[in-house]
Amino acid sequence: MCHRFIPLAAVFLLTACSLLEHPDTLGRSRSETMGEVIRNPKSDSEEAPDTAAHLYLAAVEYPKDYDWVRDTAHTSVDARLLLFRDGECTVSFPAGDAWRVSTDPDTHWILDGHLYTVFSDGAETWILRDGKPLHHYAGAEDIKGMLIRDGMLWTLAQKRSGSGFTLRCDATAVKDNAQGTLIGSLYADGEDLCFAFGLTVKAGNYTIRKYFLSSGDQEKEVSIPSDATAVFDIRRVGGITYATYRQGSIPLGPVLSSDGGSRSLAFNMSGFQSPDWCEIIPGGDAILVKGWYNCTNGSRRYILWDRSGMRWLYNTYIVIRDFYADGEGNIAAVGYDDRTGNTLLFLPPGGGISALYDLGKRYRFVSPRAALLYGGQLYVGLTGEGEDMLYVNGQGTPVAVNGPLTVLAYQ
Repeated sequence: MCHRFIPLAAVFLLTACSLLEHPDTLGRSRSETMGEVIRNPKSDSEEAPDTAAHLYLAAVEYPKDYDWVRDTAHTSVDARLLLFRDGECTVSFPAGDAWRVSTDPDTHWILDGHLYTVFSDGAETWILRDGKPLHHYAGAEDIKGMLIRDGMLWTLAQKRSGSGFTLRCDATAVKDNAQGTLIGSLYADGEDLCFAFGLTVKAGNYTIRKYFLSSGDQEKEVSIPSDATAVFDIRRVGGITYATYRQGSIPLGPVLSSDGGSRSLAFNMSGFQSPDWCEIIPGGDAILVKGWYNCTNGSRRYILWDRSGMRWLYNTYIVIRDFYADGEGNIAAVGYDDRTGNTLLFLPPGGGISALYDLGKRYRFVSPRAALLYGGQLYVGLTGEGEDMLYVNGQGTPVAVNGPLTVLAYQ
């Protein structure tokens, strides 16, 4: 069953643009659209090309009275996947093993306004678009990245059996590595498709770990110190290759390196033990590093750095599910209070993330991909019992779906 809701995002866009006559005119001035009519008149049967950005939301819907959290009838329940565009349900199709459609949020992708799903039975992998079979090939894979370039679907997947990964274009293997371990996902930097991976190399009696960045048709080794005890992330941003790692000679770490050198992001604070994860986030003309520290008392503290050092350090009772950045340098975060279970939104006033919305614990944040930061506004899909909620900068709009919201996209 399809539904409709009016997201605040759509209201904000309409208000900002003051173009209420037709959704095709969103983001364009009246003089531009009127000029096109004069220069290139169209018959009533022709439609103007849709150049506006739209807010897409994917959700899993279960029968009204079904307890999908316990999911006792997982293999037989009548579940469906829904795709909303600007509040209107445009796609609905059945989900479940029989349909080769998983309800797992990690298997859902929104690309060019379509809902792609990935399913594997342990021997084969299927990719569907809007519920219709698109690609099918032998082998079980966990797809870590998916994007469209020039009308072709590119996927990057780690093999489920042992090590190795495969980069595919429309299901055809372009790179097939039997030993590599992926670091991060597939993304575009400029005109190049990029990803990073590590290899374990035997050299006599020694075992050496090497790291590489694949960009376009090239694979370049990334220099990592020999005393690195953990490599967290490698990513190219604006043509520059960055890496984060923990180094034995700098135990408080982490270290952020680039093509031009490296610097420690470490700071000395009582009770801190070591960084346990540090991931690179593109943020417009800059980069950010998100991660957490393990503490000597067994707790964990989340932290966000920019290239100049620490920006935000959170209390031990705040658990950050993920940080978000847009191309304008804004930053936001979604998390929860470990003492109460309340969902927390950290919004981006003036580029910071100091504004806090405590939304209570009625709604939960099921998937980090169910949020995005676009034009300085934080969009978050939260899941409740019998009803979900779409929040835009802390203001909520109900979504009448019994099931989790899995992916948000603005495209």
